[in-house]
Amino acid sequence: MKLRNKIGYGLGDMGVSISYFAVGFYFMYFLTDIVMMDPFLAGLAIFIGKLWDGMNDPIMGIISDRTRSRFGKKRVYILFGAIPFGISFILLWLIPQSIGQWYQFALAVLALLVYATTYSICVVPYMSLVPIMSEDYDERTQITGIRAILSTIGTIFGGTVALFISNFQNELLGLRLMAISFGVFTAISLIVAALSTKGVEDLFESKPLGIFSEITEEYIDDGKVEADNGEKQQDHRIADYSFKQYLVILKEKNVLILLGMKFFGAIGTGCLIAALPYFAEHVLGDASISTIGLAIYIAVSALMIPIWSLFSKKFDKRRLLLIGIVLMVVVLVPTGFAISEGSKILFYICCGLLGIFMSSYLLIPYSLVPDLVNYYEHKTGERHESIFFGFWMTFHQLGLAVAFLILGGILKVFNYDAELPSQPDTAILGIRFSFGLLPSIFLIIAIVILQFYGITKSVFQQLNTKADFGEI
Repeated sequence: MKLRNKIGYGLGDMGVSISYFAVGFYFMYFLTDIVMMDPFLAGLAIFIGKLWDGMNDPIMGIISDRTRSRFGKKRVYILFGAIPFGISFILLWLIPQSIGQWYQFALAVLALLVYATTYSICVVPYMSLVPIMSEDYDERTQITGIRAILSTIGTIFGGTVALFISNFQNELLGLRLMAISFGVFTAISLIVAALSTKGVEDLFESKPLGIFSEITEEYIDDGKVEADNGEKQQDHRIADYSFKQYLVILKEKNVLILLGMKFFGAIGTGCLIAALPYFAEHVLGDASISTIGLAIYIAVSALMIPIWSLFSKKFDKRRLLLIGIVLMVVVLVPTGFAISEGSKILFYICCGLLGIFMSSYLLIPYSLVPDLVNYYEHKTGERHESIFFGFWMTFHQLGLAVAFLILGGILKVFNYDAELPSQPDTAILGIRFSFGLLPSIFLIIAIVILQFYGITKSVFQQLNTKADFGEI
């Protein structure tokens, strides 16, 4: 696959990351400290939105696997879902300050449900393109690495919300200008990704009746289908399965291990990122510090991705990720509990160290899923990249849902009140706990689970060797 196509594909993740990270990083702070919503209600609203996001991801995976279109089974959703997704991001930031708490809560839930739906329509098919783009173990890591770098750049822009709005006397005006800019860029980047991956999908060549007609179960005896030009095209044996039948996939041990790792990892990263604006504002004394610290963290992460990618070619990915997360915890816990106002430089140094170690988490887990797709195909004769990535994103969203609910609950229990000029000691302790210790606990759980994952590079290569000689 040509480099420009890989970069074009990765640009889609850049746009997604801008909008997605802005929501994960700043939306709860927006609800509590700008809209002035009760912290538990804010956490509950995001929990509901993320819960729906987690539920509709596998549904979108099934729809994508069954779709037949002249625009591609997966590309079609990216192409036509890009603009609605951009608009849905803008809607999130239109919740007014001047209405009651429960009206704010209802609007927040509604906006999040719309955003989650359009997100799944675009991103599940987008993520599931990787196994189709390449069959090579190392090239997939390269594609994932390019996407991770561009995603990281997008995350930097997404994290500039606090710095962006600090330049406006009217915070709401600044937020809404940000939302329009980010929403437009997100839509454009996804359209570019769809155009850059044209032709990578193995499509049935018979002309569809419409844009979204289902794939039938008509197979030629030798596992091929005839194209219009008489050539044989590989049929990946994607049949018309029901949702219940798809749940059989969850009985596979390696699937459960990878999804369990993703779930607990998402709780950890979700708590870390969402707690950062509170930590910067109420512990370090300056909300803009969160943007600068985040930019350092993300920039260092991006620079380290090629190095972790190189390491992943030589060493076991599971062990590499274990080392990365353990070193991250060694930095994060002291940062959360020891740093205070006036320690900006030390905080920035810690953010750089966190970027070095957390870069492994940005790269390695995502490079494991395409291998699992191929493993399952070799084992069962069925290929379901969309449903695998649908479940992957489901468990990610469920983990984030739990993270926001936990964070909202902790802020409430520790007496956080955004209307106070300064927070009580109990609230500061809750913020430190949410930023330093809580993410560390869940990330350690995640990485311990991954150590039981069985699809290593040697196993994957053995499967390919057997397939080449017709043994599978």
